[in-house]
Amino acid sequence: MAANKFWKKTELSNLEQQVGVALTQIEQSVAEAKNLKVSSVVDYTAKINAKKQVYLVFIPHPCLSIYNKVSSKLLPELEKRLKATILVVAKRTIESKWVKSHRSQTRPNSRTLTSVYDGLLDDLVAPSTILGRRTRVRVDGTKFYRIFLDDQDKNEVEPRLDAIKAVYKLLTTRELEFEFRRDDVFYSKRGGAKKTTKK
Repeated sequence: MAANKFWKKTELSNLEQQVGVALTQIEQSVAEAKNLKVSSVVDYTAKINAKKQVYLVFIPHPCLSIYNKVSSKLLPELEKRLKATILVVAKRTIESKWVKSHRSQTRPNSRTLTSVYDGLLDDLVAPSTILGRRTRVRVDGTKFYRIFLDDQDKNEVEPRLDAIKAVYKLLTTRELEFEFRRDDVFYSKRGGAKKTTKK
C-alpha cells in the first residue's frame, strides 16, 4: 500500500514506508490527496541538530498543484501521525546557461538558480504566502534574506520557522529571517463614478 504513493519507486526505506502508510490513511478523510505522489523522504534531524524530528518530503513537480490545494489539511495530519515536523518541496532542476545541445537553445526561466531557490522557499512556508522579499547586507559583507509572511498564518507557521531556516540554508546556503505583517490589499470597485464634464 505504501509503495502506491511513491512516484516510480519500489524499494522504500523504513521512513518512506511510514510516510506512505500515513498518506494512505489520510486519503480517507482528505479525498483530494489521492492523486498526490511522493518522490522520496529524507530525515534532516541530525543534519540541522534539531530537537524534534524533521522530515523533508520531495514530491514530483506535476503534483505541486495538488499539494497546494490540500496543504492546509494534509500537513497537520501528517505531523500528528508521524510526530515530527514535515516540510514538503517539489523536485526542481537547475540548468547551467552554458550547457547547450544547440546554439539557439535557451534555458527556461524555471530552471534558473534564482527561480528554483524562490520556488523552494514558497514550498517550505506553505500553506502561508510570502508577501515580500528583501535582500540585506551586514556590515561584515554577509548577506541575509528577510521574508515577510502573512500575519493570519502566524499560529500555523511560527513553530516550524526554525526548521525551515535550517533546511533552506542546508539546501541553498542562504540565511533567512522571517517577519509577519498584515496583508494590506486594496480593491477598487468596478464601474466607478462616471466622469462629468462642465459645460
